[in-house]
Amino acid sequence: MFLGQRDGRISHAGLPYDDITWYDIAGQPFGIASYFNAIVFGDANNIVDIKGAFAVGRDFVSPRGFSLAYGNDGKLTETGYSPVSVRFLVGRNISMEGPLVVIGHVVAGGSFRAAKGSTYMIGKDGRSNQIQELMDLYQAQNGSPYWKPADRGNHYAISSYDVPRYIPADRIGADVTRFFNEARESIVDFHQCITGLSANGEVIDHFHEKILRGNDPIQNVFIIDARPNGILNKELRFEIPEGSIAIVIFRTGNNAHIQYGLWGEERLANRTLYVFEDASNIYMEVPAAIWGSILAPSAMFHGHQTGGHVSGNAALGSFAVNARSGFEFHLYPFVGGVVCEVPEQIPPPAPAAPRVPVPTPTPPSVVAPIEECPSCPEPEPCPPCPPAKPCPEPEPCPEPEPCPPCPPDKTRIEYRPYPVRVPVPCPGSRTRIIYRKIMVREKVRDCKIIPGKIFGCIWGCSCRCSHEYIVKLYKICDESKEYICSEMVGTCGCFEFEVPYDDCYALEVCPKGRPKNIKDCKPMLTLKNVGVSNLMIVN
Repeated sequence: MFLGQRDGRISHAGLPYDDITWYDIAGQPFGIASYFNAIVFGDANNIVDIKGAFAVGRDFVSPRGFSLAYGNDGKLTETGYSPVSVRFLVGRNISMEGPLVVIGHVVAGGSFRAAKGSTYMIGKDGRSNQIQELMDLYQAQNGSPYWKPADRGNHYAISSYDVPRYIPADRIGADVTRFFNEARESIVDFHQCITGLSANGEVIDHFHEKILRGNDPIQNVFIIDARPNGILNKELRFEIPEGSIAIVIFRTGNNAHIQYGLWGEERLANRTLYVFEDASNIYMEVPAAIWGSILAPSAMFHGHQTGGHVSGNAALGSFAVNARSGFEFHLYPFVGGVVCEVPEQIPPPAPAAPRVPVPTPTPPSVVAPIEECPSCPEPEPCPPCPPAKPCPEPEPCPEPEPCPPCPPDKTRIEYRPYPVRVPVPCPGSRTRIIYRKIMVREKVRDCKIIPGKIFGCIWGCSCRCSHEYIVKLYKICDESKEYICSEMVGTCGCFEFEVPYDDCYALEVCPKGRPKNIKDCKPMLTLKNVGVSNLMIVN
């Protein structure tokens, strides 16, 4: 039975332990792996929490604990207790120093090690022999002879208070190596098909965001080419018809660098697919919130050292993150429905064999006379060829004229004067500043600063807390400052002001809602365009 659910319900997470088999699903790039929050074909480590199920083709290693399948709200809304669903499937070895807590079964193809206190919660199916079946599945060498699953009312608890317990793959006849090989082959084929799609949506590029706008009611395809450096440093915002899906194809080269904290939004998470066409490494360089699924079956994903999340399915070559990171996968399964079909190549029909006329049989009593073919006339002889004419003698080439002597190398540097305002103390006053124009000569060159624009970004705070920031701009007038305008900026945000070039300005950056007990709170600020004659920073 599909998904092995004996109670008739289909879970949103995991596969049945009695049918760990790969199945393709029409229009679904992740195939049956869409029932896993993430599938990693190589090694993975150090993840602290996954809201759905998790599959690792090789080894999983962690110096701490790991929880799976509690659902996005922690109330099992998207997962639930299941009598048969495997929520943690590992092709080879599991090695953890902390406890493993899973709402579902744990299956591994190799060895298993986890701390005492590891617990798996298994749903009830109403059969009288379910406890004995669970004891057979989780039998462990050197385990207590008095061990048995604990009855928790609406589920059973498999505890590892005496020895580590799990289900060896060979105990249930599961060929996990074949499962991951077939999964990789299927997902890679779908990945190649998707990266061959043509864009039918428009990418509108602004200074801090990209608006991805499409009008196809079924499928909107966008292509973002970030080669050669692979830097993705802008917010992604979608404008697509309700009910349609969005496919974003990234062309980054070997290394992709995620440097902005927000992609997509929650309401579109299960209808958004991010496809990395050619990346071998994906670096999450900020604790980003990625709403949507990631298809990168040949890439290694490097999670951010402090946190971040991917809300959707993910198919990755391998996964690595710092042991102190709070990185998570959230359960927003991709809806599928991708239109990506490679037309079948139909060979041309073979040429028909020449038809041979079948002679009409002659009755034995009648002999048909044989007519002789008429003789062909002799062809007329060809006329004699005219004699060949000799080729004319080639005319000698004229002698080339000598090149004129090169003029001496004289590199001319042009200088242009422009006034620079320099503060000079005013007689009789200690604080008043006047400005005097002096002429300075500089080499003529292309100006890369946009005049009249003050543009910068805030990347965090020295106190390591997340703040909103108020960026205020003042105009300095003699001994006072005049307020012009301000902007509210979030964590990893940018600001921009347009003002006249010739005045003197002060920029004030203050964290909003800063705790009183934190004194060394200093924002990390980058100014990318200072298009005014005088600017000072006030903190």
